[in-house]
This record gives sequence, C-alpha cells and structure tokens, in this order.
Amino acid sequence: MAKVSNEVIVVGAGLAGMTAALNLARGGRDVLLLEKYDQVGGMPEVRPAVDVTPFDVGPVSKFIGVELGAPQIVPCEHWNFYAFDHKVEMKVNEVNLHCVERGPRKTALDAQLEGLCREAGVKFEFGRDFKSQHDFAQLPPDSIIATGLYPGGAFESFNIPYQKVFGYMGRGKTDKFPYCAVWMHDYILDYAYYGSSNGAVFCLYFAREPVKESEFERFKEVQLKGQEGMECSSWVYHEGLVPTAAYSTPRLFWGDKILAGTLAGGMDPFALFGVHGSLVTGKIAAIALTDKAEAFALFKKYTRFYNRNLFMRRVFDGTPLAIKRRIMGPQLQFSQDHVDKFGFAMNNFFKALPGYQELPR
Repeated sequence: MAKVSNEVIVVGAGLAGMTAALNLARGGRDVLLLEKYDQVGGMPEVRPAVDVTPFDVGPVSKFIGVELGAPQIVPCEHWNFYAFDHKVEMKVNEVNLHCVERGPRKTALDAQLEGLCREAGVKFEFGRDFKSQHDFAQLPPDSIIATGLYPGGAFESFNIPYQKVFGYMGRGKTDKFPYCAVWMHDYILDYAYYGSSNGAVFCLYFAREPVKESEFERFKEVQLKGQEGMECSSWVYHEGLVPTAAYSTPRLFWGDKILAGTLAGGMDPFALFGVHGSLVTGKIAAIALTDKAEAFALFKKYTRFYNRNLFMRRVFDGTPLAIKRRIMGPQLQFSQDHVDKFGFAMNNFFKALPGYQELPR
C-alpha cells in the first residue's frame, strides 16, 4: 500500500498563506510554503508598508492562535478624511482603526508570522512563481493557494473575476505616531491614503482606470504635502487588481484546491480592507484540510456581508461626482459631530470584513 504523504503545500507567503501554514504545522502536518519573491510579505520594492484597517485584535488573535498587537498592529491615533477638501477629523475609536506594518522588518506582521512558522517547522522555498493553470494543476489536491492581488497567475488560472487597478505606491520615513489620512477628490478617481507606524510611512494613490501623471503630481503637491506635510522618498508605479468584479467572488474551494486571502474574496469590496480577512481565511483554509464542511460553514458565515458592501460600492460609484462633492464632506462631519447616535452605522458597515464582530470572543 502506498504511503500517504503528510505534506501540505501552501502557495504564497503573505498573511493568509502563513496563517494557514502555521496552523497546519502546529497540527502536526509537514508544510512547504512556496513564495514568488525572495522574502515574505509581498512586493519588496514597497516594503515596509502600512495598512490601515478596522481590526478586532482580541478575537482574531484567539481564532488564528497568534498573539497580535504592538508593534506589528497598533491603534491608529488620528485619522483625517479629506472629502473634496472638506477636512473631517474622524473618531478613530468608533471604527477600531489600526495601523498594521507589512513586510520583512521585525516590527511587521509578516515577519512575526514568518518567525512563528519557522519555529513550528514550516519550510520555505522562495523564487517559486506560479503563472499558469498548468503550474497550479501540478500541485497535489488540497494545496492552499494564497497568492494575493497580482495580475495573471491564480486569478487567471481559476477564472476569478477581478477589476484592474492602476496607480502609485510610495514609502518613506516619519516621526509621526500611528496616523492615517484619506482623500477623495475630483482627480483622485478612487481614493488615496497614507498611513504611518514604527517610523515608516506608506502612501497609495490608485484608480480602477489608468491614472494621469499630472493628476498624481498634483495630489503629491496639493494634498499629500500641502494638507498633511508628508512626502515619500520613493514611488513605484503599479498595475494590480481587486477581486470586486462579481457577487460570486467569495470562494473557498476551486476544484481540488483550497483558496485563502484576497484570492478567496477575503477583502471588503467597498474600501478594500484586506488584512483582517486574510488572517481569518488563512485559518479557515487550514481547517479545510481536515473538515471541509466546517470550514465551508465558517467561510460562508464570515463572508456573508460581501455582497452587501459590493452593492453599496456600485451605488457609490454610480453617484454623480457633483453630488458627492456637495454632500460627502458635510455628511461625514455631521456623523462625527453626532457619533454617539451614528457610530453604530460605521460599525455595521465594517461587518463586511470577514469575521469582524462575529469571531468567538
């Protein structure tokens, strides 16, 4: 009788892939984690980076089996929202906003997970890029695919609908405390933001259509520097994708493979928050190795608000710019002036993050 292999292959050394690998290794499986870059955490040219996101630290820590917190994940201390130059100081405590450092530094969440994976016996192989359907087909059944937001590769191979995004990512250094600023404007076609944590600053300027160099330069000078006094030491042009093209996007299984992270639809389709969902779906992918029914039930439960927020996004995108320009700033200001009455609405909105406010406490 042929010996049954105990090895599990995980593709993608981001948050979802390493969360899955860690939980499997702790459960006694031999885990091989394959990564396209030569380090964990995504594109090296824009690391360290800072993701700013609502985050339910205690329940996520308990669910994935990792003690999360400072310095990798810290509460955001201040958030300015510029709605067509109407500045609104947002009440960060009402949305449980956190700054999450990404990348290979010791203060980054990716580095923390890598260290725990290695302690648990996970083996890493770098420089392993999967580009075609044939590449993925060679993997054994129940391999976990968590390759993130990259054109081609898994999205094309598994025929997962997506929208292309275009824009710039900047990074630099700062002495600001954990901080965030967000912009919406006539020439900021989707949104722009920057976040800071552990001395690092990260900025994203993007849209779901090609951006104009002149508009990007105007944003850097007028908004980023003029309104926030912030500059990035380097910028990288990037064309990527977001899994927001169809209501059917959330998917745990594809053929005999298991999906995790943003590839599985673990991303809020309105504001594109992805950290929370990557960790949660990574753990669910690990559960799927031994109990597919339980994993599928958890996945369906924790992603059930995806369609609601995608519908809200399409309504928002279809709203004429003149209306947004006129009412968005005053509406946001009113909600913050009366946060005792309207704070629940923002918390309800963020339930779209997989598992947010629903994980066991």
